[in-house]
Amino acid sequence: MLGKIRLPGAIGVSYLPPPPELCEELMSALMEWANGLSERHGGSDPDRVPALVAGTVISFGFVFLHPFMDGNGRISRFLLHHTLCQLRELPRGNLLPISIAMKRHEGDYLAALETFSKPAREQWRVNWVDADHHDFHFKGSENLYRYWDATQAVTFTLKMAREALRQDLKAETHYLACFDHIYRSIDTRFDVRGSDLSRLVMMCLSHGGKLSKNRRKQFRHQVPEDVLNAIESETQLLLGEFPDGNPIGLSEI
Repeated sequence: MLGKIRLPGAIGVSYLPPPPELCEELMSALMEWANGLSERHGGSDPDRVPALVAGTVISFGFVFLHPFMDGNGRISRFLLHHTLCQLRELPRGNLLPISIAMKRHEGDYLAALETFSKPAREQWRVNWVDADHHDFHFKGSENLYRYWDATQAVTFTLKMAREALRQDLKAETHYLACFDHIYRSIDTRFDVRGSDLSRLVMMCLSHGGKLSKNRRKQFRHQVPEDVLNAIESETQLLLGEFPDGNPIGLSEI
């Protein structure tokens, strides 16, 4: 169990979810719709929803319902990736790094959320009672939460998917290729514990082919100095093959 159904938040927050009884009803409806997508996704079914649109509705719909005290945003982004896999737009186990692109465009992500959250917040009257107690009254129509315009959310998600495909996936592919090359080169020449070697290669790649004094000190008892030097040399040699000394996007991984 990830959390408990939450009550609406306190005064000053930018968004209030639907009342608890409505939240439970809408969560059930969202799950039922999401779980039935795979049956409607194949062939020429007129009710077929494109995978990115479906993933966006599920992801943003979940975060708008906001059923848990914490973790709603993280779960919503997982649901986007899960939907793409469930509808077989991505082979199971594969991942399109949309979340990385979203993080880079956090302002646009918040703007997409606010196309719904701001109007929804205006439909709540919040009165201070005492100390940490407030009286919440929803003065709007339940249809506000039942039927929301996903246009901005879908537009944003499509943009992030394109960017992740053209930029972040390419960067991660370069990173993994560099990591594998350096790891194999060192592993064939030295006897180093795999977990230590993995960490050192990642650190060296992330810092332009250098291991800091602190890192060298941290590993001095389990990794000989000549191995640390070899990792640096191999990494610098590989990075030197790129015009700017860095594979595409490597510093962002």
